Amino acid sequence: MENLNRLIICTLLMFTSTQTGCSQKPIKDSRAEAKLDAPLRMKLSEVKQTKVDAPLKCLVKLNGAFDEEKKRVFSEIGVSVLTVLKEIITIEGQPDAIRKIATYHFVHSISLSQIRYPPRK
Repeated sequence: MENLNRLIICTLLMFTSTQTGCSQKPIKDSRAEAKLDAPLRMKLSEVKQTKVDAPLKCLVKLNGAFDEEKKRVFSEIGVSVLTVLKEIITIEGQPDAIRKIATYHFVHSISLSQIRYPPRK
């Protein structure tokens, strides 16, 4: 009987540890995080630490062409679509909205927009 109690306790401890220790993020969040490029991830974590919510400009690659349904989703979330070139768009929005956009299946990847200056002569 004593061995059975130990077996039950060990089983419960193993079950609890695997349920709580496997991942701190839900699977959906980790998939969305994988869609963000490294500079954007760094910028989002920097913004989170400083608690300064300035809008970010990003380049988004979609799975398929940009259409009215996608436009509606972006506007509902609070993201402005600046330019559209088939399945590549530029957007501007708050960091939380950028993270939310990454959770959608039609978003392939999101990159932080970079300012390019013409070469000096």
